[in-house]
Amino acid sequence: MDRTEIDIARNAGRTGETPTLPCRYELPDGRQLELNFLGPLDRDDLLAGFAGLSTRSRYLRFFSAMPELPDFMTNGLLNTDGKNHVAICARLVNTEGTRLPPIVGVARYFRASAANHMAEPAIAVVDDLHGLGLAKRLLRRLSAVARSNGITHFRAQVLYSNSRMHKILIGAGAQFEDDDGEVLTYSIDIRKSVDAPRGVLARLLAAMQGQR
Repeated sequence: MDRTEIDIARNAGRTGETPTLPCRYELPDGRQLELNFLGPLDRDDLLAGFAGLSTRSRYLRFFSAMPELPDFMTNGLLNTDGKNHVAICARLVNTEGTRLPPIVGVARYFRASAANHMAEPAIAVVDDLHGLGLAKRLLRRLSAVARSNGITHFRAQVLYSNSRMHKILIGAGAQFEDDDGEVLTYSIDIRKSVDAPRGVLARLLAAMQGQR
């Protein structure tokens, strides 16, 4: 993460400043990426990106190996308000600086109202870019935007059978919220605080990426 991104992430919750987008950075393999807010004009690129998710990735992200993204989910991702519902997307950029389709990663959060300090986050990255740090970048940027909008906690859902992830989340300071018999729900404090456990976002990311 570059210094500007670190400063924005640390200060967003305190200053109310909305983190700057779009922003660009370089992957470890030298390719360039751009992060920006997702909008209605991105529909085709979003659907093309969904096609780049493996069956396993779709199951771990959506708890279902759905063959295509349903219209209601697509519309929900594209129609955001910048406060209670935010979606950030990633695209590769060529050597001339032109953004390339499809969208290769999406991070979004949703909360019921501005009075609610808890939001539901979600992240998906195409399989070809797994292990290159894109999901971490997306989550850090999403968290900074969330803090700037008054959100203090993210909610993570973990399959009941994954005892290892339950222990990891509890060790990171997550608080148990709910149990529906199949999925356990935890809340994680995303505020930048001296008392926050180290690695809390990494553990939240692990829960969302499928280490469930």
